[in-house]
Amino acid sequence: MIKLVKFDPQGSQVYQYPDNSIATTERIKQEFPATEYFPHVLELSSDVCQAVMNLNALRQMHNIDSELSEEDAIQAIEEIINAPQPEPEPTAEERIASALEFQAMMVIPMEGDE
Repeated sequence: MIKLVKFDPQGSQVYQYPDNSIATTERIKQEFPATEYFPHVLELSSDVCQAVMNLNALRQMHNIDSELSEEDAIQAIEEIINAPQPEPEPTAEERIASALEFQAMMVIPMEGDE
């Protein structure tokens, strides 16, 4: 499950990057200077920081109401991200194969039919 956490430029959070290096608050600010000017969230998988993302851009990407507080918006985005993926629609080839299989089954005589 993906967890979104609001980045606090004044905080002392310590995370790990996927390459096993340490992601301190200072390092994140150095690598992503916009975090000191605009609200950002960290995409976390356990203690691993997968991404640093602009909260307002995420709001727009996921059509989150601008009237929601930052905490509520983060929660709504997190729910969208963690929602189960829908079953894929069958392809045209799969539908054709299924129809042909059904037709073939209808031609096979049943036991007792003569």
